[in-house]
Amino acid sequence: MSRRVTISVPDDVAEQLDALPARQVSAYVTETLRRRRKSDDMRAALRAAGHGEYPYDPEGAVRRLASRQVTPEMREAAIARVAELLERPVDDVHAGFDRPSAA
Repeated sequence: MSRRVTISVPDDVAEQLDALPARQVSAYVTETLRRRRKSDDMRAALRAAGHGEYPYDPEGAVRRLASRQVTPEMREAAIARVAELLERPVDDVHAGFDRPSAA
């Protein structure tokens, strides 16, 4: 089922939509909103687990974990939620979080 909605957007966004084939605008907007919702849900899950909005910083994460700012249980819950949102196995998400930094 679908509904027709009318929205107002800034000129620069309207230009992006105008550049799409008319039959693809709804699909584009739908995909964009779904990605945004998934991203927002992921950030909320991480915040709920005690994570702040940090840049990629594995050493910092290890320090925060070691200082108990983030309990192991909170970290595991966050990783499980991220895996669920990404529709990926928990072990794969763990590997991404646990990889050594390139520094």
